[in-house]
Amino acid sequence: MKNKNFLIINIILCTFSCAYFNTFYNAEQYFKKAEKIRLEKAGESIPVSAIDDYSKVIEKSKRVLDEFPETNYRKDALLLIGKSHFYREEFRLAEATFQQFEEEFGEEYLFESAFWKSMVKWRQGKSQAALENLKEIISDQLIPDQQSKVFLSIAEIQLELSLDSSALDNLLKGAELTTDTEQRGQIYYRISLLSYDKEDYALALQANKNLLRYTTSKKRIEEAKLQIVRINRLLGNWDIVMSEIKTILIDDRFTRIHGNLEIELVQLYQMKGENNLAKNRLESIITDYPRTETSAEAYYMLGEIAINENWDLEEAEKQYSQVTREYRKSQYTPTANLRVKQIKSYNDSKSSILELHKESFNKINNDSTNTDSALGFQPKNMESGVNYEALANHYYNLGELEAFHFNRPKAAISHFLMIIDSLPKTSQYSKSLFTSSYIADIEGDSALAISLRDSLLDQYPRSEYAEYLRMRYDMSDIDGSSNKLFRKGEVEWYNNPIEALDIFRKILLQDKESDVSARSAMYLAVRYDRYFSKADSALFYYDWLQKYKPDSEQALATVNRFSELKNTISILREVDSIKANVVNDTSGIVNTSLLNDSTDLQKDSLIEN
Repeated sequence: MKNKNFLIINIILCTFSCAYFNTFYNAEQYFKKAEKIRLEKAGESIPVSAIDDYSKVIEKSKRVLDEFPETNYRKDALLLIGKSHFYREEFRLAEATFQQFEEEFGEEYLFESAFWKSMVKWRQGKSQAALENLKEIISDQLIPDQQSKVFLSIAEIQLELSLDSSALDNLLKGAELTTDTEQRGQIYYRISLLSYDKEDYALALQANKNLLRYTTSKKRIEEAKLQIVRINRLLGNWDIVMSEIKTILIDDRFTRIHGNLEIELVQLYQMKGENNLAKNRLESIITDYPRTETSAEAYYMLGEIAINENWDLEEAEKQYSQVTREYRKSQYTPTANLRVKQIKSYNDSKSSILELHKESFNKINNDSTNTDSALGFQPKNMESGVNYEALANHYYNLGELEAFHFNRPKAAISHFLMIIDSLPKTSQYSKSLFTSSYIADIEGDSALAISLRDSLLDQYPRSEYAEYLRMRYDMSDIDGSSNKLFRKGEVEWYNNPIEALDIFRKILLQDKESDVSARSAMYLAVRYDRYFSKADSALFYYDWLQKYKPDSEQALATVNRFSELKNTISILREVDSIKANVVNDTSGIVNTSLLNDSTDLQKDSLIEN
C-alpha cells in the first residue's frame, strides 16, 4: 500500500514537473522564433508575427511564475518576460520586470541587470545616458557573447544618432565576438547595407562575402551574390563581374535573381560605353522576363536612353508609359509617371509657343532680326493683345525641364536667353537672368555667367536672386536686399506693425519675381485678415498671390481663404446695395486712427502699378 501511495505521489509530481517544464519550453521556443524573425528584419519595424510570438512568451512565462513561484526557471522566465515587453515596445512593463529581476537576481547576474536597464533607458529617449552605461559595462570582464551583445546595442544607438561610422565599427566588433553563427550572418548583412550606402565598397564587398559564409537564408545568399556583382561593377572589376554573372545565370538555384543580373550586365555595358549592346540586352529582358519588376526597370532604362542619348521624347514617353503597365509596384513607377507628365508639359509648351507665334505673326514687324527664330521677338515690337507673359512662361518651362529634369543644361540656356533677349518686360525676365547665369557657371562658361550676373545685379540689385549671386561670388552685400528687408519686417512687427507692413510692401515693389515676394504678400494678406480685420486689403494681397505667384507654396496655402473672403465681401456688398448703407471694413481690434482703409488701399495700388 505504501509503495502504491509513493508511486502515485511520484506520478503526480512528475506530471506537474512535466507540465511546467513544457510550458516554459514552449515559451522559449516562441521566443527563439520571434528573435529569428526580428533579427532578419534588423533595422526595420518588427513584424506582427514576431510581436504575437512575444505575447505568447509573456503569457506562458507568467503562467510558470504564477503556478510555480519557486521554480528553478524563475530567473529565465523573468528575463523572457522583460525582453518580450521590450521588443513589443512596452517599455514601462519591461522596466518594471527588469527592476524585479534586479531585486531578486541582480547581485548574481550583474550583466543582465545592467544591460537591460540601459536598453530600457535608451528606448525611453535617454540615448546618451544609455550609451555611457553600455560603455561602462563593456569595460567589465565579460564573455565574448556578452561583449558582442553590448557592441551591437551601442551600434543600434549610434545608428539612431546618425553616427554611422562609429556604428559600423561596433557592428564589426559584435560580428567577430558572437558565437551564434546565424546572428553573425545577420550582422554582416547589416554591415553590407550600411557600408554600401556610405560608398565604402571594399567593406561592403567583404561583408557580403562573410554573409555567404554564415547565413543559411536563401534570400540573404541571393542578395549577397547580387551585391557582390554590383560592387565589383562599381569598383571597375569588369572581368570579375562578367565571370560571376555567367556562373550564376547557369545555376538554377538562383533563378530568382537572374533578371537582376541581366540588369547588372546592361549597366556594365553602359559603363564600358557599349550602348548598342546595352539597348539590345534591355529589349531581350523585356521579352524574357515579362510582367516583372525586372522588365519594368528595363522599360525605364530604355526611356532614359531615349532622352539622354537620343533626345527622342516620343520614344521616351512610350517607354516610360510602359513601366506602370508592366509592374505597378515597381520602384520606378512614380519616377516614370513623373517623366511622362514632364514630357507632356514640354510638348504642350512647344505647341503653345507655336500657337502664340501665329497669333503674334501679324502684330509684329517681321524684320530681319526676327528671321533667325520663329519666336525671336524684340521688345519694341511687343504689341498689345499678344500674350507675351504666357510666351515667357512657356520658354521658361522648356528651359527648366531641359536643365533640371532632362539633363540638358547647355541646351536649356537658349530658352532662358530667348526671354532675356526678346521678352524683358515679362515676369520671368529676372528669374531667367539668374537661372541662366547659374547654369552657365556650373557648365564652365564663366564669361556668359558673369555677363548675365552683372546684368541681374545692375537691374535688380536688391532682389533675392541678386543676394544669392553676391553670396555665391563672395561679393559684398548691399543694404535693402529683399531677404534682409523681410527679416527686418518680421522683427519690426513686434515693435511697430504699421512700419512692418510698409517694409513688406517695399519688397513687393522692388522684387516681384522672386520667392521672397510670395512670402511678403502672404504676410501682408494674413496680417490684414487675421490681425487688423481689414478685408479689402487682405483680399488685395490674396489676389496678388493668385495672380503673380499662383504655383507658390503661399498661394496654394491661402487659396481657400481667398475664395472664402471673396465670397464674404461679395455678399456684404450685395447687402450694402440693398440697404444703401456703407459697411465699414473694420473691427474693434485696431484703432482706425492707426490704420485707415483708404490710405492702405492707396499704398496697395502702388504695388499693382
